[in-house]
Amino acid sequence: MSQSIVLRDLAALARYQDEFASDPEPTITTSVAMPPPALDDQPDQLVQAILRSARELQRLSEQDGAARREAETVLEQHRRLRDEAGRYRQIDRDAREVVDGALKVVATAFLPRSQAEADQLVATASAVATVAANRLKAIETELAELEEREDLSRLLAIERTEREARQREEQALAAIERAKALASEHKYNEALRLLGSASKLNPNMPGLASCHDTIRRQAHAVKTLEVERALADARRLHRREPGHAVEILGGLDLSGMPSVLVRDVYGCWLQSCRRLGLLEAVHYSPGTGKGAILVPDSGSDTRLKVVSAIGLSSWTPGRTFAVKALKGARPLAA
Repeated sequence: MSQSIVLRDLAALARYQDEFASDPEPTITTSVAMPPPALDDQPDQLVQAILRSARELQRLSEQDGAARREAETVLEQHRRLRDEAGRYRQIDRDAREVVDGALKVVATAFLPRSQAEADQLVATASAVATVAANRLKAIETELAELEEREDLSRLLAIERTEREARQREEQALAAIERAKALASEHKYNEALRLLGSASKLNPNMPGLASCHDTIRRQAHAVKTLEVERALADARRLHRREPGHAVEILGGLDLSGMPSVLVRDVYGCWLQSCRRLGLLEAVHYSPGTGKGAILVPDSGSDTRLKVVSAIGLSSWTPGRTFAVKALKGARPLAA
């Protein structure tokens, strides 16, 4: 039994310090990257240093090349075994089909000789199936061992990445050709959507970006020309047939159009609407190039009905809105 010790001062503690000594804490070592060799600015030393680095780089390159060649050899072996496994798997299936067919003949044969020959076929095909199955099992075991190798897994991953990249490139090239065909048919929106989807899969492919930009500019030019032609037609009609002019301009899509053209189209549309002679009509414009002409809805003092709209695709003629919802609406001046 241990005896109690009573310490009355520091001197007594010093006499028993060995009793309380603890084991030294283990030293923790950490790996520290070796600092680069100290170099001065003497040409000879710098030349020697770069020569050593060049030799080390060559060694690393040769080592890496040898490792890749070894992995490629293993990959060839893996492919050969996989093909061989496929052949033995097919042989096994064919042999079992022969066994099943021969057993049916044995059970239903009319001639004794036919039954005997079918029995022989069952024995032969069964032996073939057994040999094929055993060989297939051995090959699959060998394949499993190869597939555990890290270098083979790395090479297979590289090949899979390269194969997927080629497939994406082929799909992108096909999308470019299809988009060009759609653009030639003036189906620009469809072509641009197709290229946009392809660009998400191939964001760094210059050909996609170039084709998209070309078709976008073509679409913009064609759309601008169509709007200009519609404006010219409306200007010829707005005095004699204002309703027809309003119909022409109200159906235009002005998104992306030059601001000057948008302003001209809107002004012609508004002027044509004023010539319609609408009673108690109001003009509502929520933004540049967007507006609607509304009249009181019959039977209601709180709602307005759309007569014509421009730049507001969902504001079809006949649709009604609450007067309170159209803040900023002003009477349509004659």
